[in-house]
Amino acid sequence: MPWIKVIKEDEPEGELKEVYRKIREQRQGEKINQERDRGAGGPPISPPMLHSLNPKAMWHTAELMWEIMRGESRLTTAQREMIATVTSATLHCRF
Repeated sequence: MPWIKVIKEDEPEGELKEVYRKIREQRQGEKINQERDRGAGGPPISPPMLHSLNPKAMWHTAELMWEIMRGESRLTTAQREMIATVTSATLHCRF
């Protein structure tokens, strides 16, 4: 399995630190994120974090995911979360 270096939220500097701040601010009211981040082992590595070596790509990935999961849609937020949960479970993904 390939290994991708990830700079976690408590380690960034400069532009990446600002990207983490913007993502945190955008999602601060999301109860699901707060509960997941308090879980055993701390927050899991999220898909945007896989781009942490490229802050611009990380921000655009986070924005895309936010739009898919929380933007206007005929699917409810619960339905989108259910699809994401089943997909993650099928792929044995902690996130």
